[in-house]
Order: sequence, then structure tokens, then C-alpha cells
Amino acid sequence: MKGFLLASLVLATMSACGTGDDVALGARANCAQGGALTDCPDAERTSEGACWRLVDCGAIPLDHPEEFRIDWGTCVDGLDGLTADRQRLVVSCIAASTCDQLQVDGSPEQPNRDQMYCLRLGED
Repeated sequence: MKGFLLASLVLATMSACGTGDDVALGARANCAQGGALTDCPDAERTSEGACWRLVDCGAIPLDHPEEFRIDWGTCVDGLDGLTADRQRLVVSCIAASTCDQLQVDGSPEQPNRDQMYCLRLGED
């Protein structure tokens, strides 16, 4: 009887965790692409991948008309200009962060760079 009650409890719990409130949808969810919160795929560990993650999370724009504003292109150039050890550190930080952690005041059009802690890891 205990086994039956335990199996019933497990099934009830699993059905309560089905598609519904346990799923985060959209580009600005914890995984930056939707899906179950506990099953976030690893982000690509390259400058381009890290900058795409910032764009997908709404932290920076894809393209900004002003030359000295951060966008995808300036992000990639900035990361590619770092020493290899700093680049790995910044890229890993971005890959491991949630979208909420990557968004800062003014995101995406004029993000406050002082609050972009992963990018600040690459500074001298």
C-alpha cells in the first residue's frame, strides 16, 4: 500500500510539473531562448557567441547607429582585443549568466557599462 501511495504521489507531482508554469518562454528567459528552467544549454564559448547572448538577452542592441555605443560588433571587437585569459573569463561569465543578470540600466539601447560586470572583468 505504501508503494502505491508513493507512486501516486510521484505521478501527481510529475503531472503538476508538466508544460505550464515551469517553462520560461522567449529570448529574455533564464536560458535566453526559452525551455525548461532546469535544462539550459551551454552558451557558445566564443566572442561571437557571448555577444549574441547579450543581444538575445536584450542587454545590448544588434546594431547601434552611434559609433561609440556598444552593440554586437563593438562587443565582438572588444572581446577579441582582450588577452586570451581575460577573454575566456569574460566569455565564461556571459555564458554562465542569466538574462536578468546580463541586463543593466538602459539596456539594450544605452546600457550602463559600469553595471556590465562580466565585461568589466576584462578591464585593466
